[in-house]
Amino acid sequence: MRVCLNVPPSLILSDERLMMHLGILKVGSVLKEKGIPVDHLDLSGVKNYTAVIKTYIADNDTLIFGITATSPQIPASVALVKAIKEKRPEAKVILGGSHVTLVNAAFRKEVAKGISGRATRAFQKLDGLFDTMIAGDGELAMLHALENPNLKFIDADDPKSDLFLNSTSLNALPWPARDLVDVPSYKYTIDGIRAITMILQLGCPFGCGFCGGRESPFLRRVRLRDTENAIAEMRHIYETYGLRGIMFYDDELNVNPQMIPLMHGIARLGKELGIEWKLRGFVKSELFTAEQASVMYEAGFREILIGFESGSPLILKNINKRATKEDNTRCVELARDAGLRVKALMSMGHPGESEQTVRETEEWILAMKPDSFDLTRITVYPGTPYFDHAVPHATQDGVWIYTINGSNLYSREVDFTTNFLYYKGDRGDRMGLNQFFTFTDFLSAEDLGQLRTETETRLREKLGQPFQDDAPAIQFEHSMGMGLPEHILRSSS
Repeated sequence: MRVCLNVPPSLILSDERLMMHLGILKVGSVLKEKGIPVDHLDLSGVKNYTAVIKTYIADNDTLIFGITATSPQIPASVALVKAIKEKRPEAKVILGGSHVTLVNAAFRKEVAKGISGRATRAFQKLDGLFDTMIAGDGELAMLHALENPNLKFIDADDPKSDLFLNSTSLNALPWPARDLVDVPSYKYTIDGIRAITMILQLGCPFGCGFCGGRESPFLRRVRLRDTENAIAEMRHIYETYGLRGIMFYDDELNVNPQMIPLMHGIARLGKELGIEWKLRGFVKSELFTAEQASVMYEAGFREILIGFESGSPLILKNINKRATKEDNTRCVELARDAGLRVKALMSMGHPGESEQTVRETEEWILAMKPDSFDLTRITVYPGTPYFDHAVPHATQDGVWIYTINGSNLYSREVDFTTNFLYYKGDRGDRMGLNQFFTFTDFLSAEDLGQLRTETETRLREKLGQPFQDDAPAIQFEHSMGMGLPEHILRSSS
């Protein structure tokens, strides 16, 4: 039995060869550990990706295909499954990843309420396209799918299931099989040196209204890796790939009660190897302390990213951020005192958003002068309170309302199997690519897009932080007559 794992293109990204997808590489490592041969098709940035999968099928007799997908990757995943079935109708195609997990979480909520709404429709569309769907942790669930080929749906997002990872089983798993991708083809850098991504923990316990997975235990429940296990993977990364730059893609590094010992351990490893780490990661502002800032700098961090989201107390309350404006200001000051750069992750379009609340965000950013920032319009995803707790509008067909503290957010229904432009965000606003699906009592969808662009333009001019390159997405087209190259296809036996 040979399995072909697939990473579909991310059509929203300007450069898909920055950060590799670690989740499916963890699935690959588990399959390899069990002696199951694995082919890995990394279609990131590949323009003619359906032609690539057809070429692979022509050259191989593989019958099992696994696809991982975020919500914006679903249209490409649908094109892949159709291409697979066209060339090999008997093939079994398994869908995993965050989108099916989030849709399932929202679908379960509708089932519990006895209603059939947009989550049910989204789930049924996926169910009609894929042979098996896996929600939640995919590592053990993929093995379960191979052992039980007739299962249509596997719920590894249930903490009562043996397939749901806890901290013990997380630490027992092999590290991501990075040898299944062409690591040098990824060009992410930190402070000018090549870097790679790594995950130290799973899950975020907070309940921010806009955040995916607040209704999903897989993304809500914190599972921690042991310090020794994490340090050993860092050593492996340096000794295998010669990389000392690492982006930790955890939701919030400082929810880990062992964060201080972990930072000290990273610093000791750097001294042992005779290197200076270049590290980057996310923290939660109200949990951030001077001690954390100091040990992060000692470990090699030079920049931290914080989801401050808004400078408006009203919006911070409405999004259930838990952090206050004062918490956010203190966090910036603590980071600066320790020598850490700050990237402020800001968003707009929340319940109650108005020109006034956007101005409060603009004023706070100007007062803080972060080293860099993003200002993004909110997208309503399945698995977020904004999606899962919304109800149908009484008079507007296809419009849903989420209400908190007397403030409303309206969202139009999206067909996730065909539409990805709803996610284009700040870059899409500037390039005129967006399709607008959310609005508030005070700002239309078009108003939000225009206001976001105008606000970011002013901020970048005043802070001296120019726009990043808005060139068209970087893609490459593979010549089918030459076989599949190493940066697309890698195999294990």
